Amino acid sequence: MEDLLLYLAVRKFGASTDSAGGQAVLGVEQQTLARWEQHDAQKPSDLEDCVDTLHGLLLKCAWDAGTISTLSRVVKRQQDPRARQRFLTFAFQILQASAQRKPTTSEQISEQDDKFYDDVVRLLLLGVTDLWSAIRKDCAKTSAAIVLGFSSRSHIEQFIDSLLCVAIGSRSVSADKSQVTAWTEREGALLALSALLRSIKMDFTGDKLEDVGEIKVSQVKDDIKGILGARQVPAVKYLLGFNHALVQLPRCLVQTLKPAIYECLRHDQLSIRQLAAQCLVEYASLCEEPTRLLIFQEVISKLNRINRNDKVEIDSAMNPNDSELLDAFEAEGLLDVLARMAPCLPSSFLLKHWKFVFPTLEKYVMHIASSVRQKSSMVVLALAKQYSRNDSNPNTLSVSDEVSLKLIIQMLFSLSKQRSDGSEICWQQREGRLLSIEVLLDVLGESLLVCPCEACKLLRWKPEPTQVCHGRSGSLTALKSFFWAHDRAHSATWVLDADKAEEQHASLTENNHDNTERSSLVHAIGVWIVKNGGKNGLPSLSDEFWQQVLGGCIAQTKEAFNSSQFELRRISRQVLPGLMRLVIWTEQLEFLASTELEDSSVETSWPWTCVKYLLLHLRYQEESATALGETITSSVSQKLAANWKVVWGGIVALERNMQNCSIDVDVIVAQVEVKLIAFLSFGAAADSPRHVTRLLDSALRSIHLNLPESMQLRTLMGERSSANSLDRQFSIFMVPIFPAVIVTLQYLADREEGVGYIDQQHDDELSWSSRWLCLERTALAWLICDDMFRWITLSKSEAQSLLVESLGGLLRFSKTDLSPSETSEEVDRILQCLEPLQAIGTRMKDAAYMDLVKIHLRMWLRLIKSGSHDTAKVAIATTQLYSRRQQCLAIPDTKVKPAEGSATYPAAAEWDDWDNEEGEIQQATPVTEIQEPTLDLLFQEVLESLDATQLNLLCEAARVIPNLDRMQDIPVQRMQQQIESCLHTK
Repeated sequence: MEDLLLYLAVRKFGASTDSAGGQAVLGVEQQTLARWEQHDAQKPSDLEDCVDTLHGLLLKCAWDAGTISTLSRVVKRQQDPRARQRFLTFAFQILQASAQRKPTTSEQISEQDDKFYDDVVRLLLLGVTDLWSAIRKDCAKTSAAIVLGFSSRSHIEQFIDSLLCVAIGSRSVSADKSQVTAWTEREGALLALSALLRSIKMDFTGDKLEDVGEIKVSQVKDDIKGILGARQVPAVKYLLGFNHALVQLPRCLVQTLKPAIYECLRHDQLSIRQLAAQCLVEYASLCEEPTRLLIFQEVISKLNRINRNDKVEIDSAMNPNDSELLDAFEAEGLLDVLARMAPCLPSSFLLKHWKFVFPTLEKYVMHIASSVRQKSSMVVLALAKQYSRNDSNPNTLSVSDEVSLKLIIQMLFSLSKQRSDGSEICWQQREGRLLSIEVLLDVLGESLLVCPCEACKLLRWKPEPTQVCHGRSGSLTALKSFFWAHDRAHSATWVLDADKAEEQHASLTENNHDNTERSSLVHAIGVWIVKNGGKNGLPSLSDEFWQQVLGGCIAQTKEAFNSSQFELRRISRQVLPGLMRLVIWTEQLEFLASTELEDSSVETSWPWTCVKYLLLHLRYQEESATALGETITSSVSQKLAANWKVVWGGIVALERNMQNCSIDVDVIVAQVEVKLIAFLSFGAAADSPRHVTRLLDSALRSIHLNLPESMQLRTLMGERSSANSLDRQFSIFMVPIFPAVIVTLQYLADREEGVGYIDQQHDDELSWSSRWLCLERTALAWLICDDMFRWITLSKSEAQSLLVESLGGLLRFSKTDLSPSETSEEVDRILQCLEPLQAIGTRMKDAAYMDLVKIHLRMWLRLIKSGSHDTAKVAIATTQLYSRRQQCLAIPDTKVKPAEGSATYPAAAEWDDWDNEEGEIQQATPVTEIQEPTLDLLFQEVLESLDATQLNLLCEAARVIPNLDRMQDIPVQRMQQQIESCLHTK
């Protein structure tokens, strides 16, 4: 039988017979291999059918203990993991079929069957503890169905006992005793145990409770180690497959599982701790509620190092420094259990004992291990999600939902309170507290995202990707500029991952008929406070509650923001955006302005950063409101306008309090970011353009001072900053909004010219020409910058696309008054910076070439109109660009192939990397097989966007190109014909 199985392993499952280290891998003798080869050579055509027939017969035949033992020996002899995986699948199919053939009787089984099950258990353990993770996972899934098919209940318990022994390391399956084998065996045992626990079904045969959530809170005892009062519980049967129905769980699970799992929670391997926590929670889900609460109490006690036989003193537990913390591995494992168990615990129990649970979590947010601090915050997240999303009408809350709401309110209060006992707080505890605050902010934000009310629609609207991809140059620029806040949604609003977004859509669709009765968690808290406030130390008004909560959270975030500890600075900047958004949605903007903006010191970047995130979120709402148009109610629009007014007042206050220019890098960056965002946000609605252009002027001065000296304007040159990172930080922030800045400035220039403002220019204001030059020099400096650390969050290709697009927008700017020498200097600069792009731009994708064509044609037209002597330079550059494109279009398809799906890429993605690797350059426009020049459709599209006057100017200028120097070898006739043809169609 063993040789037959080895033959099947080689011929069917791909086991290798090659020698390794002088020995055959399968241990098959040479004469046996020779006999196989001789047999296979006799009928090679029938070999596959023969092997398949053998495979089928072995699956159908009866297997006893001896043959099962042979299967195990063959598994052990296979060293190739892929072949072993296939053979184990075959072996487990045999085990399942053989177990199903055994008689299903509750009587004493025979000695032969007893030995059979013993060998089956050994083979199952061999598979689930394999060294290869894929094998362990496959075998763990299959083993549960096989074991629960046993007719012998004692052998089911034997298998569970064996898994627990392997899990704690008291038993080893493999002969290899290395450390790697040890932990992989323990992981496999826990995988199998988890699969088996999930396969146990519960059959409720008694009278079920009509609504478990209506259990009175008074049934919960005050003592954390107590159990619930007497209650009606349904009779339950545990179904272990189809053969066994038990009134209680097997002895090995009740008596042995918890101690073994607690031991595994201390293991240094993360996967073992996670699986152990999963097994304990799956076991708890099979237990009645008192048992689940007892497990929760045991975990809390272990975290507090409390002996389960000692009386718990609440006062000592509330002092985090009174007991020593557990080591990182055990603490992380136990906290993982709490986070996983929270959804299956009654909110009434958690609320009743929050005064004990919260101090326990507070202990571990100060743990030296960051993974423990993060896991503690995950427990807070799990507790916060107790509130049901399906029944969120604050006026008709069920008892269980009201208790969950009270729990969240208590959590908000606890986390917002700062320690007042004067004791020293380590930075780890501050970081952990902010982690917990962050997860609560996310829960509140997600409730706003799924709320169907009118105001929350502003959070869910998103621009269609096709709007950006297929627009023409003018509308494309305006559209991308208008939705710049949506482009940085991670900073401007709450963002759901793909799974949560799909769940959100399904929830809104399912509950569309009842939308009027549903509300966000933020609104539900406010309504509950108004109805029940003034009790148990709670404020009587919603505004008072939120001001107390937000005030505490803001104070803690501000303290970390200004800290010298890197970890605190990082987490504070991670928490601050959500905190500012919550200020807006709880209608506490005026409270924030009075406490943090109007009287705040502007020597730090804190108030400026607060305003930055307020502006981003309000701009996000504004973009959504504009796009939704008339579907937005007047009350929502009025509230948005009132919020804008408050924030503008805050900016004015910060400007008024700013006396001298700061030299702190963070302050300078924050000020520039706020002024740029404010310029974009208030530009179109300002009573006078100069109210907002002063903000832009101040930002441009700071940016200009940190440009390379060769790019600085002589009239604005000043003392350069010693911080080399400033220019890099400015570019990272400004490049994505650069096109929006150009469009807004052009709008204000046209508006001022049309209205005819005659206000006297202040000393700190820049002229329109200076603004144009500052923006142009900035775009060129960043375009040619070769700083590898600059374009990380924003790719080089996307940055290049945005900068070239911005440069094209600047050349449409009409309100400039440059002298001939200044014009000549700027033309030379632009052509010099674009020269490296010309060589690759003609063979890059469509958007790149079109941007270059627009820039050259706009420069050409400006110079023609002004009668500049530099017209010839631009004419030559334009002709060279066109000529190179013609050469590229003449290349056969075998050399230049269109990129797959290129028509759907956004404009920024049309640019290849700056590395100028010819092998990566592709052409998106279809080309023909002919070698003759063809019509440049992209050039034609740019020409069609011009009016007849502009085309006439180009046509006249193109006629004299052949007479220019350096044009003798460049064909220009095709370009002349294309311009003239377009003019005749106008």
